[in-house]
Amino acid sequence: MMKRIVFILIICFWVGRVLAIDHRIPAVQDSVRLDTVKKSLQAQSLQHLLERDSLPLMTLPVDAQMKMSPVYLPDSLIRDTLRYEYTKIKDFAYKAKWTKELYKMVFVNPHRGYLNVMRTQNSEERFKAYSGKVIHDISIVVLPPYGTSVYDTTYFEEDMGWLKNLANKTHMKTAEKVIRRQLTIKPGMLLVPFELVQNEILLRRLDYIDDANMIVTEDPDNPAQVNVTLICKDQLSWGATVESNFLNSFDIGLENKNFMKLGHVLNYEFSYRGTKDKKWGNELEYKVNSLWGTHINIRGYYRNDYREKEVFVDVERQFLTNRMKWAGGMGVGRVFYSDDLPDRNVNRLEELFNYHYQDVWLGKSFLLPYRYSYNQNMFLTGRFFTTLFNNRPLVTDDTNHLYYNRRDYFAAFTYIKMKYYKANLIYDFGRTEDIPTGLMLSLTTGYEKSEFDNYGYIAGECHYSHFNKYDERYYALEAALGSYVNEDGFTRGTLKLGASHISNLCSWGSFKFRFYNDVHYVKGIRRYPGDFLYMEDRNIRGFSSDTLRGNQKLSSSLATTFFLPYIKKGFRVSISSFCDFGVIAADNKKLVHSKTYWGFGVGVNLRNDNVVIKNISFRFAVYPTIPEDGRSFQAILSSGNRGSFYDYHVTKPQVIQYE
Repeated sequence: MMKRIVFILIICFWVGRVLAIDHRIPAVQDSVRLDTVKKSLQAQSLQHLLERDSLPLMTLPVDAQMKMSPVYLPDSLIRDTLRYEYTKIKDFAYKAKWTKELYKMVFVNPHRGYLNVMRTQNSEERFKAYSGKVIHDISIVVLPPYGTSVYDTTYFEEDMGWLKNLANKTHMKTAEKVIRRQLTIKPGMLLVPFELVQNEILLRRLDYIDDANMIVTEDPDNPAQVNVTLICKDQLSWGATVESNFLNSFDIGLENKNFMKLGHVLNYEFSYRGTKDKKWGNELEYKVNSLWGTHINIRGYYRNDYREKEVFVDVERQFLTNRMKWAGGMGVGRVFYSDDLPDRNVNRLEELFNYHYQDVWLGKSFLLPYRYSYNQNMFLTGRFFTTLFNNRPLVTDDTNHLYYNRRDYFAAFTYIKMKYYKANLIYDFGRTEDIPTGLMLSLTTGYEKSEFDNYGYIAGECHYSHFNKYDERYYALEAALGSYVNEDGFTRGTLKLGASHISNLCSWGSFKFRFYNDVHYVKGIRRYPGDFLYMEDRNIRGFSSDTLRGNQKLSSSLATTFFLPYIKKGFRVSISSFCDFGVIAADNKKLVHSKTYWGFGVGVNLRNDNVVIKNISFRFAVYPTIPEDGRSFQAILSSGNRGSFYDYHVTKPQVIQYE
């Protein structure tokens, strides 16, 4: 088995090496073109900005065999000036044919389109010099989605010809007022570094914003005040998703991320499952972010496919930053058939649920003192929801417990301390990634009142993550234990343990690559009959079975991603390989005595910010051991990203998920 793993890794190494076209990988810069922000910044402020807020340029060795440390060059203002002078020379030379040819003989255009590597930094450091000063003005610069960067306006990707023209004509630029409504900072407020960091993050999470960067400068007329310049890069307003196994299933989605230039999101998805009784499916979603600047989001959703048919509307205000004091929401829904419940996660039911529900929650945040470079908060949240069935099988005090009509009450007490680091080339190789590091401790209590039984609920949960800024490694641990309880003791309990690790960005010649490792264990405690765990895609990539089930499972994964060192016509390429392992067992059987299942695979990932489908991933996987309803080989085409960080986001309290 180990020989196979080594063979796969060697293949990935050599494929990437053949495709590499150069050993130079310039790092991202933080320069700001003068003509981009001169309307919003004074010349004196701009000079101060470039001195304090730029990211030094990290240049990697030209010769891969040269063992030398990275060199940090001065700010790219010099490059901007030289580029401007050479552009004037080029414009003059291109006026006549003979001077054009002479120019080509003398000057060589710099190579563009190499992989950008961001130097990792604490996200708050660049704002700490201005902490406590009054925000005088907030100006917004919106960049187009093609060939631009919020950190380096000299950044340029190869001209895409007619694709770029098409993007120009179809893209709807985000209005400044739409972006301003998303912000939690206003003129007249005191500047808090972590608040600015969280505003950058909430903008990056919007469907219609690709990246965001805030730059702070002192007001030249009043040193006690500062001006904030927000540079946002638009997402292409039209987007699409695709997923298929090339045999009997596919999903195709079309999305407008800036409907009517209002920042609203309209999404439609069409699906087909050839092996199911209901083969065709539809999904429609409409979202409004920060209605009238209140940070209240509205979402309407309709789905009708082989798995479920439902419609719901919810209104919610989230804890977007650690200084937001109140959050909450309410939702109502009608589910015609589904294997999902608001307070349960059950799969492979013989008779699907048919019900309607109401869900209300409210939360209060308490800001704690800043300590040891961490931002701290306490949260109190409460939730009430009802589940009432419209159609169900016969229920008694000892049968069909899942179909009881019930009312649930939950309350949670949560402590969080956290900070962020900025980096890239982790899960997504096209934009800034925010790495959360910190601790979350949560205690949840609840009460369920149903037709035949009443239950209490208690759960504890812990998440810890650490990013080492010196060796740039990421570690995370999680543990959760929760159970309902009545006069007969504990029932419907769940134990979850997990750990993950991401290596630093390694170099091998002109390659950049990372290793990803994780392990997860889940165990059910006195679950209902028929309430099982299944081995699924989240455990072994591409793996799915209705017959392989139990009450405890262990899964682990080792993956490698190579980021190829060039960009061609706007396309970035990475090659990944993985080895996934999983074992599942019943309550009365030990995991070590159960059959193990493996998955090995290779994937090619393409990203282009200038086209409608930004991410395309082709994955080929092999499964040496399969259940009776499994397949030995699988090819998957997908447009989604697999990984993400735990984001320490506090929302409505809920039971520990049994999955």
